[in-house]
Amino acid sequence: MTAASAVADQVHLGDHICWVHDDEGDGLRAAGRFLAGGLRLGHKALWFTDALPPAVARAHLDGQGVTTEAALAGGQLRILPAAEAYLPGGRFVPETMLATLAAEIERARRAGHPGLRVVGDMGWALRHGTSVADLCRYEAEANRLFIDGHAAAMCLYDRRLFPTEYLRPASTAHPATVGPGTPHAWTPLLRAYRTRDPHGLRLVGEIDRSNRGAFAAMLDDVTARATNERATVLDVSELSFADVGAASALARARRNAPSPVRLVGCRPALTRLLDLVDTRDPAGGTA
Repeated sequence: MTAASAVADQVHLGDHICWVHDDEGDGLRAAGRFLAGGLRLGHKALWFTDALPPAVARAHLDGQGVTTEAALAGGQLRILPAAEAYLPGGRFVPETMLATLAAEIERARRAGHPGLRVVGDMGWALRHGTSVADLCRYEAEANRLFIDGHAAAMCLYDRRLFPTEYLRPASTAHPATVGPGTPHAWTPLLRAYRTRDPHGLRLVGEIDRSNRGAFAAMLDDVTARATNERATVLDVSELSFADVGAASALARARRNAPSPVRLVGCRPALTRLLDLVDTRDPAGGTA
């Protein structure tokens, strides 16, 4: 089994993955495996291609054993150039694409699909002059659409195209970043799930510099949705590691959110780190 296959098999509904590659074939294998697996489970699949023509993507899925003719005809599968999806009217507006993605998730649910899987080849962003700020805002805000567990996405970034000043912040806006050298035992670094009763978020895995933007966006989303009568409960019992930046974000949320924020399941190391952050940063500055 290739690294691409192993990783693609571990991407589940709720995950938002940054796949960094330096070979179109590697991206093709990862995306094809991810979508083919979803189609077999009855998921709806969207493939926004860029480096490769849609016909190549379709042929690859056929080679994975997917009957694309039936899937396309029945609306379970759509393959189209990324520019058509991300650049309606010729320019990228993060809020417009986020609304489109939210509508696709809801459309898949109403059609009876257990989930939606999305692959986006992001090379279009450079050719069309998309700013780092807009690209990262979109990737970070997209996380709020995945924590409900109805969709999963794999964003393809070719590191031969993207300079470090693009790639680094874009990757931190994803809960997990992977590439061709990833070991077969890989699982996403961070998974997050919205909870309804109580209102809040369940965090599983690790938070560090590599996914800090994603965590901040998810934390902002759940705390902003609270009311004065409803607390936000953050279940961190399955969080195996959080760095000082994550602890600072949690501390600020507890101080500044419009409603109370409670942490449950804190391990001793995180408790000590939160105490240290509160002592060093009582006004809520950045650690």
